[in-house]
Amino acid sequence: MSSWDSLTITEQTLARRAMAQNPLAGTVQAIGTVLRWAGAEDAPPPRSCSETEQRELVPRLGAVVLGLTERGLVSVRDAQGCVPAASAPAVTGEQLLAVLADPANWIWKPDSPCRFHLVAPDAVRERWGNDAYPTADASGLPAWDELSTAQREVLVCAAEASGMLTGPFGIWEAPRTI
Repeated sequence: MSSWDSLTITEQTLARRAMAQNPLAGTVQAIGTVLRWAGAEDAPPPRSCSETEQRELVPRLGAVVLGLTERGLVSVRDAQGCVPAASAPAVTGEQLLAVLADPANWIWKPDSPCRFHLVAPDAVRERWGNDAYPTADASGLPAWDELSTAQREVLVCAAEASGMLTGPFGIWEAPRTI
């Protein structure tokens, strides 16, 4: 197995999603976010991708997933629901090609069935788990009990998937500097 650093940013993101057993639906947006954070030249614009843009990215991402499956680094499982059971069958051959080519399997919508999931074999988790999800050095940081209410609110909002500190669900009415 090659080193974690030998994988492209897109491959690393797909492998992380497979370690977390994430659905294929929503993967395009997740990869777009990672590419923007990494400053990649081929990153999508600094916003969510439109459905048309997502559809255009599906062939490229499908080819990357296919390459990862051929190398034994990920599999696509037919979960028949929201969470893949250990017994969920791997999608292979012509069915895999069809699943990866169909934008409906990649684009998340509120009514998406999220049927297909990326799954990493145990060997991938064991080999790359610490590289994919490094533990931050928290030494020297204050304990939760030492934070003020305002500091706690900022941390909770920043930890949310959206990272929104402002707006109807945030803690501030408008953007500000700290």
